[in-house]
Amino acid sequence: MMVPPTARRSLARAAVAAALAVSGTAAVALPASAAPPPRGPWQDASYSPEHGQWRPYVLSPSSRTVRPVAIYKADPRQGRIDGSPDAALRDGGGSVRLTGAADRTGSPLLVVDFGKEVAGHLKVRVKGASSTPPKLRACFSESIKYAALTPDANDGEGKIAPGCDTANIWNGFPGQPYTQDTDSHALPLDGKKLPATVRDGVLRGGFRYATLFLDGPGTVDIDGVSVDFTAAPNQRDLDGYQGHFLSSDNELNKIWYAGAYTVQVNTGASNTAKSWPYAAGEGDHADARVPHADPNKSVIYDGGKRDRIVWQGDLAVQAPVTYLSTNDLEAVDNSLSSLAAQQLPDGFMPAESQVGQHNADELRTYGEYVTWFVNNMYEHWLYTGDRAYLDKWWPQLTKATAWLESVRSQDDKGLIAFGDAGSCGHYGYSDCGHETYVNALYARNLTQMAAMAKARGDASAATYGDRSATVTKAINDQLWDEKAGAYRLSREIPGAYPQDANATAVLAGVAGGDRATRALAYLRKNNWSQYGSLTVSQSTPNASLPPFYAPLPSSFETDARLDTGDASGLDLIRTFWGHQLRQDPGSTFWEHMQPDGTPNLKQFSSLAHGWASGPTVTLTTRVLGVQPTGPGYSSWSVVPFTGGLTWAEGTVPTPRGAIAASWRTTGHGFRLDVTAPRGTSGRLAVPVTPSTSRVALDGRTVWAHGKATARGVTGDGKYVYVDGAPSGRHTLTAG
Repeated sequence: MMVPPTARRSLARAAVAAALAVSGTAAVALPASAAPPPRGPWQDASYSPEHGQWRPYVLSPSSRTVRPVAIYKADPRQGRIDGSPDAALRDGGGSVRLTGAADRTGSPLLVVDFGKEVAGHLKVRVKGASSTPPKLRACFSESIKYAALTPDANDGEGKIAPGCDTANIWNGFPGQPYTQDTDSHALPLDGKKLPATVRDGVLRGGFRYATLFLDGPGTVDIDGVSVDFTAAPNQRDLDGYQGHFLSSDNELNKIWYAGAYTVQVNTGASNTAKSWPYAAGEGDHADARVPHADPNKSVIYDGGKRDRIVWQGDLAVQAPVTYLSTNDLEAVDNSLSSLAAQQLPDGFMPAESQVGQHNADELRTYGEYVTWFVNNMYEHWLYTGDRAYLDKWWPQLTKATAWLESVRSQDDKGLIAFGDAGSCGHYGYSDCGHETYVNALYARNLTQMAAMAKARGDASAATYGDRSATVTKAINDQLWDEKAGAYRLSREIPGAYPQDANATAVLAGVAGGDRATRALAYLRKNNWSQYGSLTVSQSTPNASLPPFYAPLPSSFETDARLDTGDASGLDLIRTFWGHQLRQDPGSTFWEHMQPDGTPNLKQFSSLAHGWASGPTVTLTTRVLGVQPTGPGYSSWSVVPFTGGLTWAEGTVPTPRGAIAASWRTTGHGFRLDVTAPRGTSGRLAVPVTPSTSRVALDGRTVWAHGKATARGVTGDGKYVYVDGAPSGRHTLTAG
């Protein structure tokens, strides 16, 4: 996320908002009052794996032309609205006439609802207008709550840009007066031979609601409104996902597809970034180029509405979501490469694509994000197996890791910290100490570097592995609080036990066995609240890390819980992400959330923020259970997690072809079906209980009465594993 230097140090990254709501039928709008938003685009039926019906969950449009589904509001105010407002929902037929007032403060407002987050250029078909037409303008909002439909809304934005939320941080930041219109878009009618379609020349990267208003007296006859959908420009089949997920839980299914759609909306042409900072009075726009990006390929921005730049931390979630849904590898490659090319001479990796003017201090903020560069390159190699890509950027990886090592104390303490390097700051706070969170990330980086070095035949593999063990020991020796049963925020702030520290320690393998169980139990007891798991308990006195809901560490916690066999991870997904799905914009996830369940930065919040899409990855890799264990899925594992579900199925794209998996509980036990592409092999697993008497692979008994009866078969009391399963179709049953 990009914010001005003065705000950077004091703001948490904004919130995540998504709800699933749009009905196939348009609601009839009353002239001057708001109708409730229509229901979601989901067909709330029970889906069965036999039918394989998953397309109704896909939110992506099938066409680049997207039309609104309802009129949310038609308010004449001091002007007039004649004719049916529903005429704006489609081209042709009748039209609705807007008659302006003396100025925009009294203009009629026509609010159209697209039913879900969309992105692109607004188009309005104008059937006719007065001889001297008024200026026609459009405002946009991701949520009706922040659409500034009353004069005082959004700190006065409603008087100046009615119907807009705030996408320009330099004017109208929450709590600051909105002083001039930097958010609405002009739709020029001058010189147009009517009827004609007027296309907005300025891209709006994310919105659900569009408000048309007039700036001055006169009439305009509106005959239709639509959007040229510009997200994911290089994806030819927008709704033809290469990966899919379904389960017996309808809500989890919706969450998977909302996450995939959030990242898809964030994917855009590399010349549609935002160039910060804006000059005073400059209108919001998205037409800057991402440095070092291939202009012919897409990139993945952090958010559609804002900040609309490429971020290391966001890609840590967005890239895996992309691998598992649209499989738009070009967009991932281009994003990662554009960031890698910005490395500073000493190895520091800037947190985000440097679009616009930046001073030296800004280039070095957020040392945490250097760890995400290493992680993202490792994940890309693991998912794609692209050895050439790894070799190309290996020098940058070694330099970035060397920079991280340079901020690790070389005394017996052995932990990294960013204070002396001037790179303090995280996804939501600005602590500079020797923290559990960043050290756990670094320990994982070292393990990742060891794996990549080994694949390249590099002698540094052993060094990286040994160093990871050293950092892991230092974390456990200095930051584990035995009495609390949790990891401290840092040596400097020992009385806080945040979500990110404890979840990441478990996920990175720093915490094992009893410590992992106790750390997660601490979070459940102290951090869980009405809408999910807070960054820190509300009773913790610590200004460095305020309590709020952050999707990045919340994803870590869900993964950590499922990895340790704790089904409450699914409860966390339903609670935190499910809450968002019941709010606007009904299709995408928010950047951050306040303890009261509202977006963190109100009208400035990004409500389609890709780093909040972690459950899409979790549900495929943990619940369905499909993960790569060798580069490019040369080897894989399918280890299902039921968590109270009765069945799940999915498709996972790989460079060698799709892996198809499905599992279900049966009256006799459990059945897993897997089809893997040629040239691969992997591990299959089925859950077992003390009453399980037999496990069979393709009809042949491989486990009976608690003992293996075939090579490569093992058990741990919870699962029976079959290693070395070759490509092709297999059925593993337990009963």
